[in-house]
Amino acid sequence: MTDRSATGRALTADDLFQFAIVSDPQLSPDGARIAYVVTRLDREADDYRAAIWLVPTAGGDPVQISRGTARDTAPRWSPDGTRIAFVSNRTSDLPPHSAPSETTTDENDGSRAKTNAGSEHKPINQIWTIALAGGEARQSTRQRHGASDPAWSPEGQRIAFISATDPSDDLTHAWAAAVDDPVADERIITTIRYRADGRGFISNRFKHIWTVAADGGEARQLTGGHVDDGEIAWSPDSSRIAFVSNRTVDQESNSISAIYVVAAQGGDTRPLLETDGRFDAPVWSPDGTQLAIFGHTESETFGKNIGIWTIPATGGEPISHGEAADLSFTDACMSDLTGTFDHRPVWSPEGDALFALASTQGTTHIHRVDLGDGAVTPITTGDRRVSAFSLAADGRTLAFIAGDARHPNELVVASVTGRRERQLTDHNRSLLAEVALVAAEEVRFPSEAGDLELQGWVLKPRGFRPGAGIKYPAILQIHGGPHGMYGHALFHEMQLMAARGYVVMFTNPRGSVGYGEAFSTSTRGKWGESDAPDILGALDALLATGYVDERRVGVTGGSYGGYLTNWMIGHTDRFAAAVTQRCVSNFYSMYGTSDIGFNFGQYEFGGTPWDDADHLLRLSPISSVAAMTTPLLIIHNEGDLRCPIEQAEQLFTALKRLGREVGFVRIPEEDHNLSRTGKPSRRLARLHHLIGWFDSHL
Repeated sequence: MTDRSATGRALTADDLFQFAIVSDPQLSPDGARIAYVVTRLDREADDYRAAIWLVPTAGGDPVQISRGTARDTAPRWSPDGTRIAFVSNRTSDLPPHSAPSETTTDENDGSRAKTNAGSEHKPINQIWTIALAGGEARQSTRQRHGASDPAWSPEGQRIAFISATDPSDDLTHAWAAAVDDPVADERIITTIRYRADGRGFISNRFKHIWTVAADGGEARQLTGGHVDDGEIAWSPDSSRIAFVSNRTVDQESNSISAIYVVAAQGGDTRPLLETDGRFDAPVWSPDGTQLAIFGHTESETFGKNIGIWTIPATGGEPISHGEAADLSFTDACMSDLTGTFDHRPVWSPEGDALFALASTQGTTHIHRVDLGDGAVTPITTGDRRVSAFSLAADGRTLAFIAGDARHPNELVVASVTGRRERQLTDHNRSLLAEVALVAAEEVRFPSEAGDLELQGWVLKPRGFRPGAGIKYPAILQIHGGPHGMYGHALFHEMQLMAARGYVVMFTNPRGSVGYGEAFSTSTRGKWGESDAPDILGALDALLATGYVDERRVGVTGGSYGGYLTNWMIGHTDRFAAAVTQRCVSNFYSMYGTSDIGFNFGQYEFGGTPWDDADHLLRLSPISSVAAMTTPLLIIHNEGDLRCPIEQAEQLFTALKRLGREVGFVRIPEEDHNLSRTGKPSRRLARLHHLIGWFDSHL
C-alpha cells in the first residue's frame, strides 16, 4: 500500500470528513473494468454521499460515473457489460398517491400511524440503471417503500430486487378492530419481533422479492406472506430465484433461516433446505446443479463458526466443507471506516472450489475451499483486512478491498492465486500526505487467569520518545460483540486518541472471533467472570512496557465493550477514568427491552428472568454499582433498540444516588451504530465527549 503517513500534522476529529471509504468491488463480465463505491461524509448536508466509480483492471485513472448529492451504492453489472444497476436515494418518481407519509419513511415501519400527505419526506431508495456508453441514469423501480439489492437475471432482461409490501390488514386482531375510535398514532403489537435496531418498528410490513424489466415498467411481486425474504440468487438459466427466509410456523420462537426457491415468473415457493439451523447467502454453481451457502446447523449462531456448505439444486441435506480449519467464514474485523459490502461464497468457474472471506487472529483474508478434499488455503495474506472481493468470470483475476491499521481501504487486484498484487486506487492520497497516522504494534500477553495467551495491539502517541523516561497516559479499548474482532483495520477514533497523546491498546479477549469456535463461545453464560481476567492481563501488559503511567489509564468500549467497561470498574479500581458507550448494565431488564434480548440474551447470558434471575443479576454490572468509584461518563443513543437507553438510565441513576462522579450524554435519534453510520455531526459530538472526558481525568 502507498505509505505517505510517516510524518505530518496530528489527526483531528474533523478529519473524519476527509476520508474516502472505498467498498463493494464488482468486476465487469469481461474482467476489464471494476465498479466500486466511494463514500464520504458531507459536513454541510450532515449526511453521507456515495458515488460509483470505474477503474480499468489493467490500471489507469478511476472515473466517477454517478454524480450529485445522492447516496449511490450496490453497483451490479448487466450480463453483457453495457449497463450497471445500482441503488440510489436520489430524487425519484413514485406512482400517484404513493408518496411515503411523514411517519412512514422507514421502509419497514408497518405500524398504524397518522399520515401527513402534504409533508416533506426523506429520499427513498430505488433501483436505477446507467449505460456505460453515456447518458443519464434511468429509474427502474417506483416502489412506495423503496427497493434494494438489485440482481440481474443471467439472460439480462430482468432485475430482481427486494421491496416491502404495505401493512397487512389481515393481521389486525378482532379486539383491535372492534375499537370504534382508535387513537390515530397508536401501535398495535402482537408479535415479539416488532422492533429492530436501525429499522424501528417493523410490525406487519414484510420484505419480498420482486422483478422488473431491465428497461423499467410494472414490477412483479414473486413472494408473499407474513415473512421477510431476501438474498436473491438467480439460477444460471434465469428460470428460478433462490432466496433466504424463515417460513416455519413458529417463527416467533426461533431464529431459523433456510433456503427457498421460486420460479422467475412467480408461483409457489418451495424449500431447498429445511433446517433447524441458520443458513444464508445462496449462490448457484456454474452448472446449476448446486448452491453454495453460509451457515450453521444451530439457529442461534452467536459465537459459532459460520461454515461454508453446498446443497443440491433439487433440495437435500447440506454438505460442510473446510470444517477442520476451525474458521468462521465472515469478516469479523471492526472499523469505523467501513463501507457497503455483500459477502457471499464465490464459485470457481470449474465448480470445484469456493472462495470466501474468513477472519483469523486480527486479519480477514480471501480463502479458497477445495470441494474435493476440504482443504482451505489463504489467497491473500499479511497484516491487513480484506473486506470485500470479486472474482472475474474466467476465474483468473481477483479484485478486493484492503486496508490496515494505518491505511484506509483501497481497491487492489491480483491473480486468483494472490500473486501480482497491484493497488488500483489511492483516494486517500492527499489526506495521508498531510496527517501522521500511527502503526499498530502487535503484542502477545497472558490472561491474568494464566490459562491462555492473548493477542492485542498498541498505538503509541504522536511524538513518542522511546527511552526518554516519559510516562504517557493510556486508554484501553474493549470491542463490542462479544463475537467481533479487533485487528489490522484503521480506526479513526483510536488514531485520534494517539494523536492527542495517548497510548492506545486494543485486544481480543475470549469471546472474540478469529481464534477458533471454542474460544469464541467460551464466554457463554460467563460474561464478566471469564473475560475480565483477559482485560486485566492486557492492562498488565500495557504497564509492563515501562512507558505508561499506571495512575493515568482509562478504559472504554461500546455495546459488549460497554458492558465489560461497567464490569471492570465494579470489580477493580485500577482505572483512573472510564467511558461506557451504548452499554449493558442489567441482563434482567434487557431480556424484555432489547430487540434481541429474548434470543441473544437467553443464549448468551444463560437464562430467563423467570427461571434464573439470580444468575442474570449476578452477571449484571448494576449489581456491583456500589463498588464503582471510577469517574464514569455514560454515552448512549436514544434510538438504540439493541442496548436500550434504559440500561444507561439505570446505571446513571444508581451512581448519582451513591454520590459518584458520573456524566450522562444522551444522543438523540441515533441507533446502536452511531459510531460507524450515524449522522456525521453526532459522530463528531460523541468523539468530543469521549476524548474530553479522558483529557479532563487523565
